[in-house]
Amino acid sequence: MRMPAGRHQLWTVAVACLAACSGGAFAAPFTPGTIVVSQFGDGVTASGTVPITLREFTTGGSPTGVSVTLPTANTGSNYAAVGANSNTGIGFLKRSVDEKFLTIIGYGTNASASRTIARVDSLGAVDTTTQFSAAGTSPRSVITTTGTDLWWSGDTGSGSTGGIRYTTLGSTSSGVALAQGIGGSGSNASGQYPVPYNSRVIGVFGDQLYGSAAVSVGPGGAPYSFRGVFNVGSGLPTTANQYGAIIVGGGTANSGVIDSPWEFFIASPTTIYVADDDTTAPASAGLQKWLFSSGSWSKVWTATPSGATGMRGLTGIVTGSSVQLFGITAMATGTAANDLVAMSDTLGGQSAPSFTTLATASTNYVFRGVALAPVPEPSSVVLGLLGLGGLAAVARRAGRRRRF
Repeated sequence: MRMPAGRHQLWTVAVACLAACSGGAFAAPFTPGTIVVSQFGDGVTASGTVPITLREFTTGGSPTGVSVTLPTANTGSNYAAVGANSNTGIGFLKRSVDEKFLTIIGYGTNASASRTIARVDSLGAVDTTTQFSAAGTSPRSVITTTGTDLWWSGDTGSGSTGGIRYTTLGSTSSGVALAQGIGGSGSNASGQYPVPYNSRVIGVFGDQLYGSAAVSVGPGGAPYSFRGVFNVGSGLPTTANQYGAIIVGGGTANSGVIDSPWEFFIASPTTIYVADDDTTAPASAGLQKWLFSSGSWSKVWTATPSGATGMRGLTGIVTGSSVQLFGITAMATGTAANDLVAMSDTLGGQSAPSFTTLATASTNYVFRGVALAPVPEPSSVVLGLLGLGGLAAVARRAGRRRRF
């Protein structure tokens, strides 16, 4: 979603006014129409617990200078939210369904147990009041519709503390377990299978919750494969023990279909893109495109950015039949500097376009997730206009005084 040029300029000036009048409370507003990257690192630590910074870039890859660093220590009701730059499967960034917030999940000060969800609004205000125990779980992604309902995902953890769960802003509980672990080998009445505990990235498209995984469920010789993108129940579930089924993917381990899926972008009911980082022959790594035709899904191409071993983070914008994709590359080692890349495609295109490298992480930093920038609340714009009106009135009075 892009803000009209005139409104965008007015918003920028309004926020500047609010910042000036509030002692800098709105010092880091995001600009609608840009992209935001979650960056792990402090420029010094090569491997370990590091700060998480949300950095804004134009869609052409130029840094805007706007960044928001999440708390690295508990302060008041807000908890620390930090990352580990050697854990390649965490730090995915999501924009809320209503487009007003960014969400990310990280470690608390007790990295072995506490997990913190951070919600950041369009003005850069950070809320990290949501923290809970999820021992051993890699905190992967979290998404919200309007800023208060939270679905988060992780691997199995210790004692099945992870999976896909539902909680709410400010909660101290990990929430309702939508995933069911290995489950049984049988399906439910709808022909779907127990959603796996070891899940990766979640997303909401068309008011439906989806997830990715690289595991199978069910004992015995014929488990159900969740290697790919699947639905999590129906709609936006908040109750335990959900069922799902593969939309794109499937197959046995290392079959070359989708062996290691991470983030995905559902561009339309017939077009899905999947980021994969598998490098074991037959490798499936790169950005995959799947199209639905004649009653089934098929993979039409896989493309890998130059110098990368695959992809993990992914988001996109659809305008008519045009698709603009933004991704985060996977590199040979977890701490190697990686890239923010872009690709322009069409919904029904059958040939893989080329990638453009937009930005590269600096030494001892690594990019993890990418999302479209949040847009401001209408009330924020109104406040800005009121502030502008006040400043204009002051200026007029000052001008009159100078004339006398």
